[in-house]
Amino acid sequence: MTEQNDLLTLLNRRIQKVTKLIKERNADGLLIFNQANYRYLTNFTGEEAQLILTAEGERILLSDSRFNDQIKAEAPGEIDVVMKTKDQDVEITNQLKKTNLKKVLIEGEFVSAVEFTKLQKLNPQVDFEICEELVEQVRNVKDPLELEALRTAINISMDSFNEILPLIKPGAVERKIGAKLDYYFKVNGGDGPSFDTIIASGVRSAWAHGVASDKMIENGDMVVIDFGAFYHGYAADITRTVAVGKVDQEMHKIYKIVHEAQRRGIEAAVVGNHGSDVDRAARSYIAEQGYGQYFGHGIGHGIGLEIHELCQPALPFGKQELINNMVHTVEPGIYLPNKGGVRIEDDILINDNTPETLSTLPKDDLISL
Repeated sequence: MTEQNDLLTLLNRRIQKVTKLIKERNADGLLIFNQANYRYLTNFTGEEAQLILTAEGERILLSDSRFNDQIKAEAPGEIDVVMKTKDQDVEITNQLKKTNLKKVLIEGEFVSAVEFTKLQKLNPQVDFEICEELVEQVRNVKDPLELEALRTAINISMDSFNEILPLIKPGAVERKIGAKLDYYFKVNGGDGPSFDTIIASGVRSAWAHGVASDKMIENGDMVVIDFGAFYHGYAADITRTVAVGKVDQEMHKIYKIVHEAQRRGIEAAVVGNHGSDVDRAARSYIAEQGYGQYFGHGIGHGIGLEIHELCQPALPFGKQELINNMVHTVEPGIYLPNKGGVRIEDDILINDNTPETLSTLPKDDLISL
């Protein structure tokens, strides 16, 4: 019972923070379609649901009979549950009429233009206003329950990586190593991979998102492994680059550059700085070393209930002021076309002026297998 009470206390805090934002927009409620967002406010993990959250903190969860018992088991506190039997927009309309809400915010990223237009026609009495990433603003800062889940997801990911490391050798197939890694995520207590596992070897290591393929690993290959497990819905995201046999000396050189760039980026991940400061600290060093043109992606993103947070158009990482208990990646890379690449990525907890690296796999020296 204590565990359930603790969860309810956390949910109520989250609800209070979101309703504060609703009131700041002079609205009466928020219509939520994003699964991560309604999970954050109810603890219900099922799909294809919608949540109406009023400015006073009342919650109406629209689901269907498949999830009836699951909702009872997962969602604590006072919540009105509606089992949909009709068209989704009709069911939403019925609930909006009952609550008499006049101005309702609606998640612009998760409702189609067709559905938005239909809801407007069905609800002429309601002033719908598109909003972007309202709940996400609150989700950016993790509470104790979330931090515990993230730490566990990261530990599961690291344990699983260590189990597949001996498999990385000449003749091994990228896809088979990736499948084994995904398997260990579950064996070690996770919910499965938090994204499509990247195993990119040889020239493919220069592909920033080289998802595991049928390519065989060869002697002299650099291998970029980008991986992470889900645990209780929370995502880890780690990258390590290893060498198979003797690799080109330039690969050793760029590994050291990326490692130092990441160190500088992590060092800049302190309260009061912005994501752009983290990016600048890492990117400027890579540029100074003559490889600036080969680092084309952003320095990082948030992680949490979604693998990519703090990177959407409304909440870009670069513009975000860093606040205690945000968790984000720092992942510089150098990618040399037709030759190979290096990326090192860790998950960082903002902790005053001492950022905590949650993922602690070895990285000081290029691992040679």
